[in-house]
Amino acid sequence: MHVYAADPLTLEQLSEIRTFVRDALSGLGCDAAIEPCTLAVDEVCANLVEHTVGPSAGPTRVMVRRDGFDAIIVVEDHGTPFDPANAPPPNLSTNWEERPIGGLGWFFVKQLMDGVHYASAPTATGQVNRLTLTKRDACPPPPESSQA
Repeated sequence: MHVYAADPLTLEQLSEIRTFVRDALSGLGCDAAIEPCTLAVDEVCANLVEHTVGPSAGPTRVMVRRDGFDAIIVVEDHGTPFDPANAPPPNLSTNWEERPIGGLGWFFVKQLMDGVHYASAPTATGQVNRLTLTKRDACPPPPESSQA
């Protein structure tokens, strides 16, 4: 498992996080997951900075791993709990020029990923929020090594 930790998470770290996700997925052989996962994690972390994580909220961790053919990314924070299932859907029926700025982030995350699961639980020091993003069938089996 590859882990990136930030304490506190800031907008200035988003570039580092994108690089971390790309490098971790590439190292795991999950090249097909790199672009959608990088975009999704960038959006999730930007939302954390903007809406839930503050200097006293504790560390934020981004963990990348592979489970069979699936790429799994877990974003863990200690900010204000927010279940993305409760995010209002964007109104896509209006003219885009008349829409307010924002409100599409969770829509994009859900479109990019095959699975989005949120859980929040109390800990000895507060609350931990875990968002698990799954990109299925994005990691082909490694090539078999040739043994002579």
